[in-house]
Amino acid sequence: MEHKGLKSVTNLLSKTAGLIFFSFLAISLGVVFGLLFEGWVKDPAGAPVGSETSALKPVDLSNDIDLDSQVTEDPNFNTTETAIPITPPVIVKYKVRVGPYSQRNDALAASKQLESLGYPVYVGKNPPFAVQVGAFGSQTNAERLKSELDVKGYKAFIEQE
Repeated sequence: MEHKGLKSVTNLLSKTAGLIFFSFLAISLGVVFGLLFEGWVKDPAGAPVGSETSALKPVDLSNDIDLDSQVTEDPNFNTTETAIPITPPVIVKYKVRVGPYSQRNDALAASKQLESLGYPVYVGKNPPFAVQVGAFGSQTNAERLKSELDVKGYKAFIEQE
């Protein structure tokens, strides 16, 4: 019988100790957060965050204002609008290439010559090496560039995607 009384006393003491601990924890957290965020609490209502000014001042809209009399035209203002055309993306179907070359260095040398003539060039990293000179969506443009390169003495071909 004495064990039952002792057990209930220790049970009551452990519950009381838990309540005291959690009460102390809640009060401590309240103090810590209160000190950290006291700046937020001290800001007056309606003041912008982080400002040292007082509350916002109300605007008086009781005066009738004639807006038409206050409008002034700026003589330097250009009222014409220019539309920016939106072009659809070009789908590359035909690539004009010069080559092929067995060595990448040969393709790079040819690319320097073509670049000096004003052509945009690209040399791939995998064999067979060729210099890409143009990428087109239409076959007629690709054939036009190929014939131009053929006239200049380059061995050009068209690769279809």
